[in-house]
Amino acid sequence: MRDILRVLNDTITARGSIVLSEDGLLIASEVRDGVDVDRLSALGAAIVNEIGASLRQAGLRAFSQVEVAAEQGKVILVKAGPAYLLVLLGARIEVGPGSLEILSAASRVEREAELAA
Repeated sequence: MRDILRVLNDTITARGSIVLSEDGLLIASEVRDGVDVDRLSALGAAIVNEIGASLRQAGLRAFSQVEVAAEQGKVILVKAGPAYLLVLLGARIEVGPGSLEILSAASRVEREAELAA
């Protein structure tokens, strides 16, 4: 799975990417120097849990994609089967919400997770 993340990071110049379980546990990671995997994982878990709970309270299903933008960068979370793919981008990198590279990586993560189960 780390190979999928490494290729994704190189392709879109991401600062890092991780795979989280549906309950927010870290499954795999590939990040650049200076990126704290534990903090990124905690951020991803918080997003998955809080947005998921809010959607359920509103009577909606789980999200398929979320983008959170800040001055220093952005985080994109995409559903990947039984997991979530989180990608950390720099502030100046523009990746559209339907980024083929991210969606393709999420599909590969999903396939690999299903094979591992």
